[in-house]
Amino acid sequence: LLAASSKYDEAMSNCLSILSALGEEFPEDVTLPHVLNELSVIQTTLANISVDQVKLLSPMKDKPKLNAMKFLSMLCSYSIQAKPMLVPILSCRMVRITIEYGFCDDSIVGLVTAGFSLFSYTNDLQLGYRIGKVGESLIEESPNRHALWSRLCFELDSNLKAVVEPMQSAVGNCSDRYNSAMLTGDIDSAMMSLLAHCICSLHIGTELTSLSKSFVACIEQSTKYQQETVLYLAMSAFGACIFLSGGKAIGEVEVKSYQELNQIGERRKHLHLLYQNFFNEMYCYFWVGDYMKVFELSKKHKPTGQKRVLEVTRTFFEGIASLTLA
Repeated sequence: LLAASSKYDEAMSNCLSILSALGEEFPEDVTLPHVLNELSVIQTTLANISVDQVKLLSPMKDKPKLNAMKFLSMLCSYSIQAKPMLVPILSCRMVRITIEYGFCDDSIVGLVTAGFSLFSYTNDLQLGYRIGKVGESLIEESPNRHALWSRLCFELDSNLKAVVEPMQSAVGNCSDRYNSAMLTGDIDSAMMSLLAHCICSLHIGTELTSLSKSFVACIEQSTKYQQETVLYLAMSAFGACIFLSGGKAIGEVEVKSYQELNQIGERRKHLHLLYQNFFNEMYCYFWVGDYMKVFELSKKHKPTGQKRVLEVTRTFFEGIASLTLA
């Protein structure tokens, strides 16, 4: 409930307190060198991972560790939205617990999230993708596959697979994940899957009138189920859809401006929302040919330090804008 209302700090604090009681401690401040060090170890550990190797692990029976894995899984989900650099630390811990204490369904979450972290922070897209495919196979064999598919839609379908495979496949997958989540009563994952479906549809060039209806349905459902995280992210992407269709919105839903959404993101420390606002605004200006605005936005939000795969789209937009302006 706290996470659904974008109260990530409280939700994460609760999880961290419980994990501490279960013997799993984490640093308050996570630095990039710490993240890269953790991932370099796990990179070696999972370099030759296969489905058969994972199946050789005995079932996890230690109850404190089983409980810890459940809370680590929840904390990964919250951290992706509010404290992304904690995600690699959490997923690496989940992999280590799995290797030492055995396999459980949450081990799949740990593996896939570790793959997502490798993709996000080390540029090792191929290993990250391969780990994701191992996770897919394990999900298919799990009796809880509907819950796992929907839980991992963001990491698998709208990130690892969407970058390597044609994004058109992600659109269909996200629809399936939404149905899986609704079947299991997982409203949080259902709304995230619905959002991912809308965003992927935007980026493959779906006809804007039809797409607007999908966004309106997403905003209406997220309002109904009090899913503020999805609501604001949907508004951000729908803003791009409205802009590109000439400012014509369909339906009676409220759509906040990027300025308002940025204020919400900064107030709530919602890093994912802030990134999406920047990206969607730049996306709009690019496709209407306002390359000076693209260049200015890209420079304003240009990251320092290590370049990551996730920067490829920003770099592409900035590069085309610079060539055109030159």
